[in-house]
This record gives sequence, structure tokens and C-alpha cells, in this order.
Amino acid sequence: MLKPDPKFQIHRKDIIWSLKTFTTSLLIALIFSMALYSFMLAVSEPAPVSDAITSTASAATAKVVITAEYISPVWAIFMFNTLAVFIASVGTGLFLLIHPLLVRDIELRTTNRIYSYTSIGFEKMLMPLNSFLQKVVSSRDQDFSSMERTVHERRDTIWQYCGYGKDDYRMFAYMLPYTVPIMILAVNGLLMGILLAFFIFNGAMTGFQLFGEKGIAVGSLYNVIYFFISIVPHGIIEIPAILIAASAGRRFACINSHEIIDRELFLGDTIESLKSDVSTVMASVKEYLNSRYLWKTFAVMMLMLLVAAYIETYVTLEIVNRVMHFIDAGINAYFI
Repeated sequence: MLKPDPKFQIHRKDIIWSLKTFTTSLLIALIFSMALYSFMLAVSEPAPVSDAITSTASAATAKVVITAEYISPVWAIFMFNTLAVFIASVGTGLFLLIHPLLVRDIELRTTNRIYSYTSIGFEKMLMPLNSFLQKVVSSRDQDFSSMERTVHERRDTIWQYCGYGKDDYRMFAYMLPYTVPIMILAVNGLLMGILLAFFIFNGAMTGFQLFGEKGIAVGSLYNVIYFFISIVPHGIIEIPAILIAASAGRRFACINSHEIIDRELFLGDTIESLKSDVSTVMASVKEYLNSRYLWKTFAVMMLMLLVAAYIETYVTLEIVNRVMHFIDAGINAYFI
């Protein structure tokens, strides 16, 4: 039964966090793609570079294009966007179901020495990456950086069967729920950044070929305008829906992570203690997934995405044609 629970309601800081994460991913992809295209142009001919740029942009939208061959473009766009918001919001809770699997894995190691040694070796190989992630999160999250480390861990505990200590698992448990909303925001930001870089660079190359050096800025600006006109009509609905979904996931992640600190979870040294703490986390997951607010928000997001998909399919192109026709007339008057 769905339960009303105000603690899962999205806060302003959740929206800001989602917007910052999305924007950061977009800018990183834009800068990296522009640098890569520039390097390729410096060491290669314009034609191969143009082909590479076109291939990259096509790959970014391939899933929708291919699906649209079998179903209506509206439903193809709606399906993939709905999947994204489902994963970002509901999927954040579902992802924590990995905890019981991890505990079961640790328990199995106590009865299988070969499996235990193999797992420990593999986990120790990943520890540098884990340490790097911990440092990154510590620099951005004061609560995470305030988590105290055990000075001397006992050897005769359940953690002797792992390539990490209980402090590492505790920090992993803190970071885990943030993984899903970050991935959804990062992927969407990266795709948009790659596409924007494609339009800017391709516009600059086209402008140079048509009008020489003075056409570089004009070509880039022309394509940037085209890009945003192609995004804005449906993007003003679609992008907020994705941000709201990620914000819902972030709200749950924040609640779950701080429960680990406030309730002093994952500080025990026995499998029974670990199972008890996981049960506490699972209770929070169940409460989130049964939250009426979550499913009402998801229903609103689905409606937003359906409207956005319709606009993208039937309205955006008409707006683009009219705006660009006006701009084309201005460019022709200036250069010709």
C-alpha cells in the first residue's frame, strides 16, 4: 500500500544539485569534444574529421532513431525518456537491493577459502579507484568527510574475508545510492555536450569553407542557434522532468546515507551485525518505494515526457524551419 511521507519530498537543494551535476557533465563533454575535434583537425584532413564528428553525433541519438523504425517516433522518444526518469527516481531505491547480495557474498567466503582469496585479490586491485572516489566525495561532501575511521581494525572479524575494511564498506554504502541519479544526469549531460560540440565545430568548418575566416564565427553561431532552437521547444519540459527524477533519487540517497551516520550502521564485525544493518537499509528502501509522493511524482513526469515527445515529433521541426528561414535571410543579406 502506498503511504504518504513528506520526508521524501524534493527540496530546493536537490534541484540545484541535479542542475549542477547535469551542467558540469555537459561542460566537460563540450570542452573535451571540442579539444578532441581540434586535435583531429590539426593532425588530419577536414573530411575525415567531419565524418568522425557526424558519426559521434549519430551514435548519441542512434537508440531513438533505430527504435523509431518499429514504433511511432513519439513513443520511441517517450519510452527512452521514461526509462531514464524511472531509473533515476525508482531505480535509486531498487539499486540498494545489491546490499543483501553483497552480504551473502561475504558470508559465502567464510566457507570457501579459494573463492575468498580470489575475491580479496580482485578487491585489492580496485582499492586505488575506491580511494580516489572517497577523496573526491570527501572534497564535496562534509558529512562524508566527517565519517570517522577505525584506528585499528581487528583481524578476527568478518572483514578478514574481504579486500576492504568495514570503513570502506561503510563509505561505499554511503556513496551507493547517489550512483544512479549521478549516472543518469551525467549520461544526459554528456550526450548534450557532445551534440553541442558537434554543432559548434561543424558550423565553424562549414562557415570557413563557405565564407573564409570571417565565416567561422558566423557558422558556429548559426549552428548554436539551430541547436538550441531544436532543443528548447520540447527541452523546456523534458529536461526539467529528468532533473526532477534525479532530484527524487538524490533526496532518497541523502536520507539513506545520513541514516548510515546517524544510526551508526555498518560498524559491526560480525555477519549478524551486517545483516541487521542491511535490514535497516532495506526498510528505508521499502518505505521509499511505497511512498505515494514518489509515484505521484513519477506519474507527473511521465505526463511531461509524453507532451515533450509529442512536441519534439510534431512541433519542434516546424519552429526550427521558421526561425532558421528568418536567420538564413539575414545571413544572405550580409554575405551576398
